[in-house]
Order: sequence, then structure tokens, then C-alpha cells
Amino acid sequence: MCRGIAPVLALALAACGSGPLGNLSGGSDDEPPLPNYKAMILANKGSLWKDPDSIKGASITRPKRHLGWMWHVCIKANAKNSFGGYTGEKEMLIGIHDDGRVMGLMEDARLNCEYELHAAFPELNGDYKAPQAKR
Repeated sequence: MCRGIAPVLALALAACGSGPLGNLSGGSDDEPPLPNYKAMILANKGSLWKDPDSIKGASITRPKRHLGWMWHVCIKANAKNSFGGYTGEKEMLIGIHDDGRVMGLMEDARLNCEYELHAAFPELNGDYKAPQAKR
């Protein structure tokens, strides 16, 4: 009898979640995104990358609420490693706490970020020059 109940119970519990691990967001889907997340990442890029001036081809995802007290952002970029060579394009998972702390959570986050929609983030590139105001 237990063998027949286990699959039914598993299906019933799986129906309660919204994703492979259920709803871990801690917030609703219509919660407004963190407004200044790009500026927060730019202010901390020196602690997130070994050679922040070498970053090229940067793109970013919209922040997603995670566990109710942190935001997750995926960044795809190519940057130099400790030996001075480019690593190739990699996905990095960044955490932004509600208190403003920014931290790198995962350096090779391809499996966590590959299905997220990225937008160009040229301000993160090492050679970025802000557009000049027209006179």
C-alpha cells in the first residue's frame, strides 16, 4: 500500500511549487525590481573581479528575489584571471542583500544563469567611456 501512496504524495507536493525547487523567491512575481542594482555592482566591481579593467562583453539579467532577503543577478562577461589571460565568457551569480551588501556567490554559474534573459551592460566593461553631452 505504501508503494502506491508515495508517487501520489510526491505529485501532490510537486504541484505546490512554482519551479524545480518550489517558490524560493520569498516575494511575489509582480514585486518591483531593485532600482539601483547596476550602480551597486559597478561600485563593487573591484571586489568581484580580479582585473575589473579587463572586463569585456558584459551583459546582465534583471534581479530576482531569492529567499526573501536577497536579490540574485547573473552577469555574463569575459575578464582576465590571476595569470593575466582571458578566461572566456563566463556567467557569474551576484547576490545583493537588502542592506546593500554585494557579493559574488558563484563564479561559474552557467547552470544557474543559462536560461535567464541578458541585456547588454556596457558600463561594466573596462574600456567603457560615458557618452559626451551634446553642446
